[in-house]
Order: sequence, then C-alpha cells, then structure tokens
Amino acid sequence: MLALLLGPGEAAAQSSPEEQARGLLEDGRVYRREGKAKQALDNFQTIVSGFPNTSLVDDALLEMGRYHMEVERDTAKARNVFEQVTKRFPQSDGAPGAYYYLGLMTLERASSPAEIDDALAQFTRVHRLHPRSEWVARAHHATALAQRKAGHLPEALEAARRAALEHPTSEAAAAAQFQVGQILALSGEARRAMEEFQQVRNRYPKSEWAAPALDRITALYRLFGGDRPAFALDPSYAVGVGDTMKDVRAILMTPARTLYVASEKVKGVVSFDAQGKMGPSVAGEGLQSLSLTAGGVIVVTASRAIRFGPRDLRTFTTPGEKPGEMDPVEKLEAAVLTPGGAVLVADEKRKKVLRFDAQSTFQGPFPDAKERQVSRMLLDSEGAIVLLDRDLKAVEILDESGRRLRHVPTRGAGYELRKPVDVATDPFRNAYVADEEAGVFVFAPDGKLLTTITSPELRRARALTLDPSGAVLVYDDKAQRILRYR
Repeated sequence: MLALLLGPGEAAAQSSPEEQARGLLEDGRVYRREGKAKQALDNFQTIVSGFPNTSLVDDALLEMGRYHMEVERDTAKARNVFEQVTKRFPQSDGAPGAYYYLGLMTLERASSPAEIDDALAQFTRVHRLHPRSEWVARAHHATALAQRKAGHLPEALEAARRAALEHPTSEAAAAAQFQVGQILALSGEARRAMEEFQQVRNRYPKSEWAAPALDRITALYRLFGGDRPAFALDPSYAVGVGDTMKDVRAILMTPARTLYVASEKVKGVVSFDAQGKMGPSVAGEGLQSLSLTAGGVIVVTASRAIRFGPRDLRTFTTPGEKPGEMDPVEKLEAAVLTPGGAVLVADEKRKKVLRFDAQSTFQGPFPDAKERQVSRMLLDSEGAIVLLDRDLKAVEILDESGRRLRHVPTRGAGYELRKPVDVATDPFRNAYVADEEAGVFVFAPDGKLLTTITSPELRRARALTLDPSGAVLVYDDKAQRILRYR
C-alpha cells in the first residue's frame, strides 16, 4: 500500500540495494533469453561494480562468464570470471555453476587423459561440495560426456543414468537419457540403445532431444533391425539443378539437415535447407573438400586456403630451406579443426598431413613424417580424426596424438577398395567409404564389412555424406545428381 502512495522516484528510493541488484539480475536474464546479449551483460556488470556488497554478485559473475564463453567465444576471459566465483564465493549458489562451466570448457578442448581428468575433477566438485545444487544433474551428465570421451563407456553409462534417474525433472535429464542410448550404441548394444532412445521420446517428447532420438532409432534399426543392414534408393529424392550439380567436389550435411554442395562449376559452396530450397552460398575456387568442426562449423578446403565458417579465411606456410624463409602450402586437399584446437591440412605436393596451431603456426607432420596422399579428413562423433589415403586405398582413424584407434584396410572379407574417393562416419563409429567402381561400403568399428550399397543408378560415386537419420547421400558424377539411400 505504501508503494502505491509514493511516486515512482520515492518508491525506487525505498528499494534496498539487494532488491535493486535482484531486479537487474532478473532483467538481465530476460534480455539473455530474448537474445539481447549486450543489454544482459550491461546489467550483470552493473551488479558487480555498483552493488558489490549484495548476495547477487556471484550470480552476475556467473552470467558474465557465460557471456564470454557463449557469445564472445573468449575462453580465457570466461575462465577468469568463473575462477573469481569459485575463489571469492565458494559457498554461494553460483559456485557449482562456475565449477561446471570450468569443467565444460576444459572438456571441449581436452586432447589428453590429463585434460579429461581436469574436467572430471571440476564436475566432481559440483556434487561433492554442493550436493543439493541444481547443477548436480548437469555435472553428472557432463561426467558421462567426459568418461565417454576417455573411452570409459561403463563409467559414462553409470553417470548418465544417475543424471537421468536421480534428477528426472532437471534441465539435463533429457540430454542424459539420450546419452544412455548413445553410450549403449557405442558399446555395440543396438537394441538396448533403441529402447533408451525411445524413452527420450516417451518421457521428454517436447525436449530438443526427442527428434534426434528418433533419428538414432531410425539409423540403428536400418543397420541392426533385420538380418543385415538395408539401404534402398529413394526415387523421390531430388535436390539441386543445373550447374550446381556439375563438377561437384564434396557434399556435407549438418545435424540441422543443411546440405552443402561444393561445385567447381559454379565456383562456390551452395547450401540447401531440409526442404531442398537453395540458401546462402560461399564463393571459392579450387574447391577440394568439406568437413565440420566439433562445434558444427563448416570447414571449406580449397587448393590455396581454408575457410572456417563464413568469415575466417586462412592460408598456411611451412619453414623453407633458408633461415627465415617460408614456403606457402598451395596444394591443399582436406582439412579438419581438432577438438584441441589444432588445424590439420593434407598437402598433396608434400604428400603429408601437416599440423598447425590455432595461430596457423606450423607444428610438424601428423601423425609422423611418413608420406601420405590424404584426400579426405573428418572428425567422427567421438572427436577422432578420420583419414582417407588415396594411394594406400585405406582409411585410418587416429586420436589427436596420432595414435591409431581403428582402420579399414584396402581389402578384406568380401570387399576390395579400388578407387575410394570419400568417407563418412555415423554417430556409432561405423565408416562409410564411397568407391568409384563399387558403390558404398559400410564398415563396423572393428573393420568388418556390414554391407555394400549400390544400384544401377549409382555408376560413379564422387562424394558422400550422411543425414542425421543415417540415410546415405552419394553424388554420382555421371548422372550429376545426388542419390539418397535409406
């Protein structure tokens, strides 16, 4: 009643610093949800500088760290802010969130067991120091991701189940349930995995994970639902016309179902949405290959430069014969950005894969000085590096240190790679190899041939990609069209 009798200025004067800071925090979070990141940051900074003695400073710092991490992509600045929360406010409700984000940033760039252990330590602090925090479920889910990245699938499964079963109403529950299915699929338990993915759809039908769960069920059923994998040509599929479908060097479909087509005829990479409607394109000459970063950014390799996303264009040099002299790398064939931040480029002239750091400084050959004529590179679902060697006619899967994890040899029981031209992997670590003469071979993680995809319409495969449901898209060079097998 008193507030109603006072004018606006007098009412504001009655508000305590705590209430004013809380109002700024709530408004800032609304701005963030509405996509007004700069306005949100201004609110949070005002709390930290103008209301330093209130109980909302830790929450404001946490939100500032998120801004630096998610909007600016400045991990150093974000880490500094999160560490302020854990050191200045270790007992606050913001501390477990800071531990969580510190672990998440470490995990995203982890390329060694020690770095994964560092991330796990941060997640453990969340539920050890703040067992009743709302962040505990997310920490268990993140622990599952870390253990999965380390290759410890039983431990990953246990952590994911804890997040899903002990915190069924948390924001992390649907993601954790999805991880249960994914971990079982990686463990070779396809039918149990399908059941768990179906639980995502049953329990969390409105979550962002329901549609991907259906895609995983579809892909697994196609591979393991019958006596043998079944792929049939989809005669109704049609995308792209005219020059866009001529001299296609690579195709790539993203998790959001955007299809990219690199056509040397139109000298550019053209995008198509899920309905087949043409979208934005990126100009480029001497196009060679396409790949995705772990964060979903498209990487376009041309013979002289590599484009990361729409604006980041990079060229590369290596030390020349004379001191201080640098030689340009001008015959690029493929490139990937590793989870640890290194750039690997396949150099046709030097017949090597070269490693560069985030600043494009040459670090040496990858994984060793042996000559390799690598024409395709990509990351699999677990962050491993997949190399297709055109001369050896084989596929190698390596970790970031260069250690071989798996491989597909030139020949084996029931197959021989004669002219392999492209490779793709599905979320379950199966490898799909397009061969100009034989169609598409599908290999299990252990290198066993699962099936061969072919039809009279597929006469000369040139490029390959998979859609999120596991359907195989192949560009046929003779027909100058993309065929879909589902």
